[in-house]
Amino acid sequence: MEDQPQSIQESGTFSSVTFNFHGQAGEFWRIWIVNVLLSIVTLGIYSAWAKVRTMRYFYGNTELDDHRFNYLATPLQVLKGRIIAVVLFGLYYLVSSLFPVVGVFIMIALMFLFPFFICASLRFNMRMTSYRNVKFDFKGRYGEALLNFLILPIASIFTLYLAMPWVLKRIDTFLISNVSYGDKAFKPELST
Repeated sequence: MEDQPQSIQESGTFSSVTFNFHGQAGEFWRIWIVNVLLSIVTLGIYSAWAKVRTMRYFYGNTELDDHRFNYLATPLQVLKGRIIAVVLFGLYYLVSSLFPVVGVFIMIALMFLFPFFICASLRFNMRMTSYRNVKFDFKGRYGEALLNFLILPIASIFTLYLAMPWVLKRIDTFLISNVSYGDKAFKPELST
């Protein structure tokens, strides 16, 4: 499967390269069914290994300019993050069951933590991705994420969502412009 050619600047000139995907549906189906069955049998613990296996399959089969991407995370890194999330959710459930008013305040706090979680997740995923042995990175900051993911979408309500295309463009620009490949930052040119 080929995507549209992408222009890459080399020495002041642009050359056209294509993304190619070499995976096959039957091959991925076998990976997927094993991942699902083992995740069920292990009560979700295997899902960290399943995620890594799936990401490595997709990255390893995605080719750009005759080179393939790599996913570098280990299952234990993913499992640690999931354990933290489950513990936090369990604590929230327990506290909100015993003290519903406190649960409301925790929900409001989580709403303001949501942009931090987005940045942390993107930072992890980018740092665990490499191409030609060069890692990606994400440099997005909380304040800009708060503006783009919370404040502007809520503010667009007052425009009867007419401002939402502009908000979505800002979100995409935030996501792409904060990604870097090695020391080179991405520079999106998006229209609303």
